[in-house]
Amino acid sequence: MVQVKRQDRRKVYEYLLMEGVIVIKKDMALPVHQETGVKNLEVWMLLRSLRDKKLVDLVFSWQYYYYYLKAEGVKYVRDKLGIVEDVIPATFKKADKKFEDDVPEQRRGPRGNKPFGRGGNRGPRRAEEGTETAQQQQ
Repeated sequence: MVQVKRQDRRKVYEYLLMEGVIVIKKDMALPVHQETGVKNLEVWMLLRSLRDKKLVDLVFSWQYYYYYLKAEGVKYVRDKLGIVEDVIPATFKKADKKFEDDVPEQRRGPRGNKPFGRGGNRGPRRAEEGTETAQQQQ
């Protein structure tokens, strides 16, 4: 069991509460965690403890641990830090972006606002071609 100083624990919890997610490289020999300034091993042990209490979710990918704070975890961390409820993690906030407006005009396809599909612009459909030739013959 690793003993963690109170101020180091507070730094990790404050960062986790502000961001909503914390990323830890799977290298326990790292002297310091980049975002918090606390030893990497201590950060990992604190987050592992929170995961055992089911307060954070863990995703492991490409030698990095991604710990996401749950709603119950937000309440727990607020109680530990003694913070009022007006602080919301960044991952809990809604994005105000409209993704349709991000596409420039020149990248839009012939069907209006929809960009070209998987095959690009292939011209008219075969069924439409057949009806046009039948109408022209009459």
